[in-house]
Amino acid sequence: MLLDLREQRCPMALLLAKRHAADAFQGETQQCSQLMIQVVDESSKQDIVKYLRSQQFTVECEFTGEYFTLTVINKEAPNNA
Repeated sequence: MLLDLREQRCPMALLLAKRHAADAFQGETQQCSQLMIQVVDESSKQDIVKYLRSQQFTVECEFTGEYFTLTVINKEAPNNA
């Protein structure tokens, strides 16, 4: 699942990331085991990573030169997925 927040800034980027992570990973009908979030500014990246890690998600960051791609891995994903 891809969440493009390149046109959003905090706090809206953080709020949307929280909502989509909850929708994607919570409950019995988990939509995916991984969520990719794209953001442009450093402060949004830091806030989103800090929040998701506090919720026990694994977050990997990559900078493409134009934007950051955050790969969020479900804390409850099976190891063989």
